[in-house]
Order: sequence, then C-alpha cells, then structure tokens
Amino acid sequence: MRHVSKAKLSLAVALTIAGAIIPNAMAMDDDGVIRADNFYVMNLGEVPGVLEGIEADHRAIIAIDRVHARATDDRPAIIVAKNDGSITVREGLIQVGNVSRPAVISNGGVVNLGVDGSHGKIQGYDINLDGDVRIDGNEETSSIINIGLDQKDALWVGFALNLADKNSPHDNHINVFLGEQGYWDHFYQGGLSGTSYSTMTTPSHVHRLVGAKNRNFNNGVTQSEHNEIHIDKLEGHVNFIYDPNEEYADTEDPEYTPPTTTYNGLTADSFWGGDIHITSAAPNAGAHLYTSRKGLDLSTEDNVNKVLDNLAHKVYYHNYVTGERNLEGTVGIASEGAESGRFKVLTSGYAKEGVITWQADQNGQGKYVYGNTTVTPEPQPAPEPQPAPQPQPAPQPQPAPQPAPQPAPQPAPQPAPQPAPQPAPAPQPAPQPEPPAPTSDYDTPHMRGARSAIMSNINGWRTLTNTYRPRALQQGAITGIWAHIGGGQYSYDAQGIDTDTTYTRIQGGYDAKTGSGWTVGGQVSYLRGHDDYVFNGSGKEKAFAVGAYGLKDLGRDQYIQLESQVGRVTNTFTARNEIGESLSGETKANAYTIGARYGKTVKLQNGVYIEPQAQLSYTHFGGDSFNAGTMHVDQAGVSSTAGGLGLEIGKTFGAGSIYTRVGVNHAFSGSVKTTYTSGSTVKSTEQDLKGTWTDLAFGGRYGINANNSLYADISTGLSGDYKAGWSVNAGFTHKF
Repeated sequence: MRHVSKAKLSLAVALTIAGAIIPNAMAMDDDGVIRADNFYVMNLGEVPGVLEGIEADHRAIIAIDRVHARATDDRPAIIVAKNDGSITVREGLIQVGNVSRPAVISNGGVVNLGVDGSHGKIQGYDINLDGDVRIDGNEETSSIINIGLDQKDALWVGFALNLADKNSPHDNHINVFLGEQGYWDHFYQGGLSGTSYSTMTTPSHVHRLVGAKNRNFNNGVTQSEHNEIHIDKLEGHVNFIYDPNEEYADTEDPEYTPPTTTYNGLTADSFWGGDIHITSAAPNAGAHLYTSRKGLDLSTEDNVNKVLDNLAHKVYYHNYVTGERNLEGTVGIASEGAESGRFKVLTSGYAKEGVITWQADQNGQGKYVYGNTTVTPEPQPAPEPQPAPQPQPAPQPQPAPQPAPQPAPQPAPQPAPQPAPQPAPAPQPAPQPEPPAPTSDYDTPHMRGARSAIMSNINGWRTLTNTYRPRALQQGAITGIWAHIGGGQYSYDAQGIDTDTTYTRIQGGYDAKTGSGWTVGGQVSYLRGHDDYVFNGSGKEKAFAVGAYGLKDLGRDQYIQLESQVGRVTNTFTARNEIGESLSGETKANAYTIGARYGKTVKLQNGVYIEPQAQLSYTHFGGDSFNAGTMHVDQAGVSSTAGGLGLEIGKTFGAGSIYTRVGVNHAFSGSVKTTYTSGSTVKSTEQDLKGTWTDLAFGGRYGINANNSLYADISTGLSGDYKAGWSVNAGFTHKF
C-alpha cells in the first residue's frame, strides 16, 4: 500500500484551509451524495438525513462519525474511494436493500468502516453494513477496505469481492476485524452486478481475518452461500457456522421460502455451504466450525462422528502442507434449548469439541479422525474362523546320543512319526473404537440463560427491598414525605451462572411518629435494570414493591425495626448458545419479604458512636411457567431465610452525621428448582441460594433546616456469589 508522505499531508491541510476558493474541490449534491476531490479534507461528525453516496477522489479525505446511507440504482456503489482517496465511517447504517449494487467499491482508494484509520485499530464502533464490498483495483495505487465489527450490535451481511489483478504490484486487500464480538453473515447482496464474474462461483477473498485473542463463543462467520471463503491469514480465534437446514433463518421475512430438502449430515453434500480456505495462520490461531442441529441424524455415536467428519472437510489449512503449524481446528454440533451439544474431545475450559486433523496429502483439508466410520448403531463383529490346516511334515531326525547306549541297534529302523497337529485358533476380535462423543455440559447455554434471568429477578428483588429509609430515621432524620434515587451494579457468579446487572432504583414514601413511641410509614419502590449473561445473552428486568415499616425506640440507645414489602418482578430476556442462536422469553413472579433489625448505639466522646446491628428476613418468591422460543421452562416457587450482622461507626455533628458500615450477610436456606423441556428432552436444575456476602458503605445525613434534610450513601460489595460492584443513593425528606 502506498502511504501519503508528510509533505503531501501538509499540502492537504493547506488545501483544506483554502477549500472554499478551490473550484470543484468538494460538492454536496442535491442527490444526497457527499463528494471530495483534489486533496480536500472533510472531518464530519454525525451526518443528518439519509445519504445516497460518499465519494473521495484524487487523495481527498472524508471522515464521518455516524451516517445512514442507502443504495440507489443510478450509482455504482454507496461508498466509492479511488485514486488514493480515503473514506472513514466510524458508526452507522450502510444498506443496499433490494438494489443490486455493492455497498463499497475501492478503485485505488482506502475505505475504513468501524475502524480508526488504515491500521485497523478496533474501537468497538456500532457499524451495520448491509451489502457486498468490492475491490476493482487500480494500476497506479493500492486498494484497501478495512471493516471493524467488534461490538455486540455490529453486523456485516455481504461478500468480500476482490476483483483486482492478482499480478498487480500494489496491495489489494479486504481486512475484516471481528475481534471478540463481531459477526459476519456471508450472504450475497448483488455486488457483482455489471461485471462478468459468476455469482455462483466467485469466492469471497479476505486478506486478514482477525478474531478473538482467546477462545470464545461470541464472534462468528455464518456460511450462508455455496461460494467459498478464501482467507490469506487468520489471526486469533474465529467461529465458522454452517446451518444446512436453515434452523436460524428469518422465517418472518416475507421472502422466506422453507427448504424442500432435509440434510441429515451423513453425506458430504449435507453441508452445502462453500468451503473455507485458509492459506496461513498466526501463532495460536483457531478455526472453530459449528453446525446447527436441526435435521441432523444424531441417533448413534457413529452418526455423530460422521457428521463431525463431514463438517471438518469444509475447511482447508494450505500452509500445513509446507510445514506451518499455527492453526488449531475444531468441529462441534451446537446445542439447542435443553438439548446438549454433541462434542468429541475435551479441550481447555468449557470448549468441548472434536479436533480437526489437517491432511498434508489433501492440500491441507481438515479431517475428523475417529475409530469407526460406518453409519451403524454399533459395531457387531461376528468372526467365524474356519481353520483348514494342511501339515506336510518333513522330519530330518538328528539323533542326539543318550548316555544309555544300546549295543544291538536295529539296522533298519522304521521311524513312523505321527504328527497330530491340533491347531485351535480362537480369535476373539474385540475392536476398540474411539470413545463415543460425549455431550456438552448438561446445563446447556440456553438453560443457563433462562436460569440467569430467573436469578436476576431474585437478585433484583433483593436489591429493591434493601431499604435505606429506616436507617436514616435511626440516624435522626426528620419524618415526613421522602424520596430516594440511586443506581449501581451488582453481579452473581455461581453454578454456571455469571450475570452482571446495572440498575436504577427509585423509592418514596411518608412516615410519622405515633404516640406509642413508634415511627411508622409506607413506601413505594421501583427498580429497572439491564443484565448481561453468558454467551452474550441479556435481560431487562423491572421490579415494583409497596411496603410498610416501623421503628421503635426501646430505650437505653436500643431500637428495633420491622419491615414488610410485597411486589412483582419481570425479566424480558434473550439467551444465546455457543454460536449465537437466540431464544427469547419473559419470566415474572410475585414476591414478598418480611424482616426485622435490631441495633444498639454505643456513644463515645465528641459525637462518635459505634452501633452493632443484627437482622433477619424471610422472602418468598413465586413460581412461573414460560416459554423461551422452543424451550418450555417451569420454575418452582422458592423461600429463603437470610440473616446479617453489621457494625456502623459514625460521628454526629450539629445538624448532620457521617458513618461507615460493614456488613456480613448469609442466606441460610433456599433453592430454585427449574425444569426445561425441548421436544422429548426434559432436564432439571437446582440453584442453591445459600451463601455469604459482605459489603461496605459510607454515607451521611444533613439537616438543611427544621423541615428539610438530605441523605446520601455510597456502597460496594467485598465478597460473595452475590456481590454489589457499587451503588450510589441520594435522597431528601420534607416535613409538613
């Protein structure tokens, strides 16, 4: 690739300043096309409206932060960079729709989509590219297209078409950066329109395909066409997905046509998607092939092995022939709902897959090596040996004198040997085929996703009902109408579940003192959160509760607090499996909590105090029955008792106080029993709620005047399966 020199960059800057007086340097046509020419530099932020084209020519530079652009029939492509022109789009939507045109053409220019500059630095930009990209080449300079997709919502649907002269002295490259989360659906979008190239045989050709640094299940390349994918160099780990029976097809698309053939995976043509040809690989790279399970005949272990072998044949590692040994290959059958994925060999972590063997004598083609390749229920050896010995003895006696000679030998000895061989072959062949392909974890990704949503509801209720108002009253807050608002993050990591939740919580109520020494009140609470689950699943939870509380001064600096809350929680979630297939559903339940807290304040000098605390609570969480796609879930109700000990150290001063508090909490009982049904498969799990967690908080209260006061609190979790990352809360009280 030819780079612009510093002198030329300086000239470009100068021309930018003078751009207003250079004729035809830049034009924004009425047809919605942005054009730059002759070294002109345009640095644009978010471009409003919908563009129909972006074009940079003769070393002009266009940089856009966000754009929405769509194809039209009267342009060769949406984005065109030629003659050393450069176009960079960080984020946005670029779509060809029903127009048979490429989304991008580079004819001696550079196009960067979702990346910063030609170096391809991945920043996690939200780019959606719906269309083929194409390099036509240029006799004078290089043609480069860089596509960065390392963001959970980023997506590219299209072909990588490199039509440049293979003997060109210039670089003509399409580089794709999937990173940890990128997704490329290899689906033809009409990018060869106007050329003589075949739409049936022209492959996609990527120079660098960059995946995750370590093995994960989040990025992916879906092979949705017969056309091959050619990769000059694979870096990192990439998941390649075949869907022979269109399990993942968009059946709601008006143009969707159900397949007329069901492929069982036992024949080579079952995986009709094009082959993947990898020329070279960086050290520690991985190509991981998955297939959806719909329609596959997995009734026997032999069949499973044959399916994996046919899948392994779809990938080639060509430099293996010349001695390169950098690429790891695996094959696997994806799980669905409660059905476990079928994998062959245990590798690191939870990646349980069959290992691909590269064949040097087959141009580096992959193969899955296993013991028995026949498609039969199980080997039934039945040897029937029929020995037919035909001995032809020809003895040649060599007498060995014995120490007891006989002086009267018989001159005509008549030896009459009678050999009686009795061969008794008893072969007992006991073929030892490779161990059968074990299933993946009993608890499948979709099951774990549904279970994560249930646990997020339980933990959301736990967070919602952690009320700060009675504590503020104990610290001397005035009674009246009050409101708290806060937000934070918490996580839960236990028994295959790993969730992270960010939330916002609002609480409000009213309280007053009674003649019996009690302070009583009522409250309303609302929580809204966003969850992240394993395999890039997600959930949106909502919780609502109403409650009552009372605080009684027992004398001698002691108090007791009673509280009850009742409400409802819901979670709309999406669970994903190893290759990103999603199942969505909603789980909801009614819940209530009752609890009591006791504390004693030990007053020291200068307003300093120490307050040990103890609390006990009981929570009941109702059951639910719901569907997540094709998986039905039944969750039983659960009851849990929890206790806690705390120590608060603070100082009062004038109209306010500050404190720090450390707490140790323990759930003594409770388990979540859940049953999952997918077709004829029924599985059950039991999630134990027992455990200990600790937290630390800092806060204070300040009385503005006799009728108004403020309250604030900052806390963090220290340990435990349930751990608050952080939370910030603030509130006020007004006395009428």
